[in-house]
Amino acid sequence: MDEYLDCLFQYVSNHLLLDARLDVIDYSRWNERQDMAWEAVKKVLTPEQLHLVEDYRDAWCGLRFLEDRLLFQKAVSLGKWMARV
Repeated sequence: MDEYLDCLFQYVSNHLLLDARLDVIDYSRWNERQDMAWEAVKKVLTPEQLHLVEDYRDAWCGLRFLEDRLLFQKAVSLGKWMARV
């Protein structure tokens, strides 16, 4: 991703929650639900199991971040193509 796209992606990512079209209440509920579920998982796992799950979550989050960036890049490319047509 070039510097322009990276800057645009960072701006969009950082201001996502400020978007008036985003259902902040629904987002907050799902975020709280995720936090509660993670706390429940942490209570029942051994330290070794917790370490493995945390490694998995880190890898999953890293992959999701790259997928989001790729999707963003493709969407911008499509928008630029549509503007030319």
